Amino acid sequence: MSKKLLSLALGLLVLCPPLLAQQMPKVGKEYKDEVDLGFSIKMPSDWPFVPGQPDDKNEIGGYSGGDLSVLMDPKTGRPFLELEIKLLKFDRRKAKEGETIEVEKDGEKIEINLGGGVPNFTAWTKNLRAGWKREDKLCKTLKINKIDTNLHVYRNVFDKKEDISAFLCAWEYKLKPDVEIVMLGFAPADDKRWGKWEGTLESMAKSFKPLEIATKKIATAQGSTMRDARRAELQTEVTKNPGWKLYETPNYFLVSSKNDDKLFMKELMDRLEAIREQYEEIYPPALAAELRQLAKAREAEEEKKKKENPDAGGGAADGGEASEADFEKELARRTRASQGDPMERSKCSVVRVCSSEDEYLKYSGLYGSAGYWSFQTEELVLYDDQKGGGRSNTWAVLNHEAFHQYVFYFFGNLSPHSWFNEGTGDFFSGFQLEGSRFKLEPFNWRIDTIKNNINPKNLGGKYAPLKELVRWTQAEYYGQNKYKLGGGENYAQGWSFIYFLRTGKKKAKDWNPAWESILDTYLRTLVETDDLDKAVDKAFAGVQWDEMERAWKDYILGL
Repeated sequence: MSKKLLSLALGLLVLCPPLLAQQMPKVGKEYKDEVDLGFSIKMPSDWPFVPGQPDDKNEIGGYSGGDLSVLMDPKTGRPFLELEIKLLKFDRRKAKEGETIEVEKDGEKIEINLGGGVPNFTAWTKNLRAGWKREDKLCKTLKINKIDTNLHVYRNVFDKKEDISAFLCAWEYKLKPDVEIVMLGFAPADDKRWGKWEGTLESMAKSFKPLEIATKKIATAQGSTMRDARRAELQTEVTKNPGWKLYETPNYFLVSSKNDDKLFMKELMDRLEAIREQYEEIYPPALAAELRQLAKAREAEEEKKKKENPDAGGGAADGGEASEADFEKELARRTRASQGDPMERSKCSVVRVCSSEDEYLKYSGLYGSAGYWSFQTEELVLYDDQKGGGRSNTWAVLNHEAFHQYVFYFFGNLSPHSWFNEGTGDFFSGFQLEGSRFKLEPFNWRIDTIKNNINPKNLGGKYAPLKELVRWTQAEYYGQNKYKLGGGENYAQGWSFIYFLRTGKKKAKDWNPAWESILDTYLRTLVETDDLDKAVDKAFAGVQWDEMERAWKDYILGL
């Protein structure tokens, strides 16, 4: 089960004004799957459909009224639960062995399902938060359109004194011997409101019926390339997902529900191709091919040592316990990044464009963000932030996250230090489109923050010494550091350091030519050794930190 599904099932995800809460859905819109499972069911006609994550083998998708469908305390406005309708599937037809690995964390062994799915609804309910209790008296078996169906009912009491509680009603349809479809409905459980919701949910549930698979609607790969196969997969997906369409450019596929703004979608596609040209100037495919050969040589040597010394331990591959790093590597291995030529893989890049912030949050569950790249699902996900921070924010996020996506297909699940990784992403966020090409500018999100922190006239300003920043862990970079510097401050410093190293050669006072190779040496060493400390040691060998820090500060303050 995905983190998003868990968070939705557990409780509240959005805050909203009390007067807007608890709007019931209207029945009418039919969800129809004629290309995979073969069924239809009437769903809310006034709530948008949000698909499940690609790596979630159970969630088909869901419908929610957002701010208009929240169970809350009418006196205080305290929110408890988002009321929504969800569709799940439990498909055991393609079950494979080896889909789980064992990870040791905090001294405990945890079994993780790499496919993201569980075999049946009973297993799914084990992930519900404490508080949801099965109501056996309300559960029953029945037939709906000749389909054997089990109704499961759970209740959660959020405030007994104020009589605030909710039902989780699940109709489990036995579609095939090894396939079940489940319709979940979250609704108020008090007598007054449940009476209004009960009929609506039952109307949806009773509309379920099986469908024949329409072979003409199933997308097939018209060619033999990886891109042809990926196109067919995505065409099949959007056929099942109401409100979503597929677009494509020479290097990208875009799956979008923002289909009422053709100018935005065109500009987004043009920008993707244009910023990719900038990525290729700094990280050309030829460099990627060279570095990947170094990585392959290292991996071959590691495998040789394992065979020569099988009792040394170190990961699930040799029968030992898998670490979290092993888990990350195993996930990366199972992606398309382990298949075929890097250039061909990169031309199958997927960008999911949500129609609104609310839909983005429903899909991702990542509050406080406007976009992200996920190697597990191989998607760049974002929304147009025009109503919030402005469309310039949308383009900044796109440039940053698309960089992570681009380098993943050439270097795999490489994990550099955050100053390098996030600093480089922000470096590309500074590019501004002029005509059909990008021009590099200082990134306006970061420049004022770092100038304030390094300005000697600002007695309250603070920053991390560069010799420490380049070794910081991700946790330290995100705010868990002895200087009490927050993530935004560290992102600003990371950006400024990358900008200095990338552009200071011709402009920075007291520039040292030895610094010109730092970034290339860091990346090459990391790929060759898979060792963060060695990458820093080699990249900054011989550097006089006081000299570099003084030049860096002078350069950034002069921007």
